[in-house]
Amino acid sequence: MKELKLQEFRRYLSNSGWMLGEKILMLAVGLTATVVLARYLGPGDFGYLNYALSLVALLTIVCHLGLTGLVVKELRVRPDQEDRILSSVFMTKVAASFIAYAILIGTWFIGEDRDFLVLALIGLALFFTPFEVLIDWFQARVKAKYAAIAGAVGQLGGNGLKIILAVAGLGLVWIAAAHVVIIMLTSLILVIYALALKRSFRFDFSWSLSKELLGKSFLIFLGSLSAVIYLKVDQIMLQYMLGDNAVGQYAAASKLSEAWYLIPTVLMASIFPKIIDVRDHNKEKYKKLMQVIFDLLFLSAFCLSVVVFLLSDWVIDLLYGDAYSAAAQVLSVHIFASIFVFMRALFSKWIIMEEVFIFSLLTQGLGAISNIVLNYFLIGSHGVAGAAVATLISYSIAGYFSLLLSSKTRALFVMMSKSMMFHVFISVPETIKELRRG
Repeated sequence: MKELKLQEFRRYLSNSGWMLGEKILMLAVGLTATVVLARYLGPGDFGYLNYALSLVALLTIVCHLGLTGLVVKELRVRPDQEDRILSSVFMTKVAASFIAYAILIGTWFIGEDRDFLVLALIGLALFFTPFEVLIDWFQARVKAKYAAIAGAVGQLGGNGLKIILAVAGLGLVWIAAAHVVIIMLTSLILVIYALALKRSFRFDFSWSLSKELLGKSFLIFLGSLSAVIYLKVDQIMLQYMLGDNAVGQYAAASKLSEAWYLIPTVLMASIFPKIIDVRDHNKEKYKKLMQVIFDLLFLSAFCLSVVVFLLSDWVIDLLYGDAYSAAAQVLSVHIFASIFVFMRALFSKWIIMEEVFIFSLLTQGLGAISNIVLNYFLIGSHGVAGAAVATLISYSIAGYFSLLLSSKTRALFVMMSKSMMFHVFISVPETIKELRRG
């Protein structure tokens, strides 16, 4: 029994390792591309590029429809309906991608965007989001290494192309096209791997199943939409209140900060099936596991935040140069939002497991509203640094303080509070002892 338990632990650790390795590679390549683009484009063009990417990120949520994560659970509990689930979710996302792209084009006509072609090219990435259902399928089968390889190849190829184009001085239009190449390469490789692993696939679209899943995911969708609003609204508001240069300064710092958000996302995606299994068989063990994960997430985010805070001036000067000097103050504040983002990753999975999707909407909605209001006042009074403060406060509201509003989520608030008091030095040794005992 002990050997079996350790083997299972190693299996999930290996699965996490593949996903984490891919994300670390993506992080390194993505940051390299960010630095090169920022230096060669300058704050103005770099700012407009990130403004366009923020709009597309907002509309990507329309394509996801809140189904990401929920699909993993459905595939685990209804393996006999795998083809129907995959077909239905894929076609639903295809329809959503056309709607999202139409909305994107509409924003150009009603707004003040300066370059239609850049926006239109970056928006083509929306049409490849339906293929991300294959990532859910790999995760449900604990085969994350295939999605990891696909992501790594796409990032290496696409970002490598961006770097070449920036150095060659070909401008925003070519770089926007390269962004789509990243998504296209990743989608193609996902399809190839899926066909190799799943040799028999039967297209079995079900409108009734689509409606059922959309009914379950609707609140997740609204919550995710709110999440992207409070993740990206700062850059959109900076664009309209202060212009391209301000967005460029803010984006240079936030890219360095937000790049680390991949780590909790990939860890949670990898161990999510295990958490579901533990929850279904042992409630007490499930609570202990949740506490341990919160503890580790907080410790990693806290250590990251302190290091980046101390080195923010040096890092900005080294990577971006004098033109981005205002980004240092942004980074020193923005990085502390990672504490709430890291722990929020587990809270998001808890919402799916407990099927209490209203909390996704409630907490993310509060975060979105607070971020919009805070940005409006703080950008006006403190410029780009004010946007960073607004981000930190709104993230803490969405991922921590809002949990006080319901008796069902207060237990998670207590867990997070324990983690912030460095409970990790108690929980992790206890977990290691239990693993050894079997």
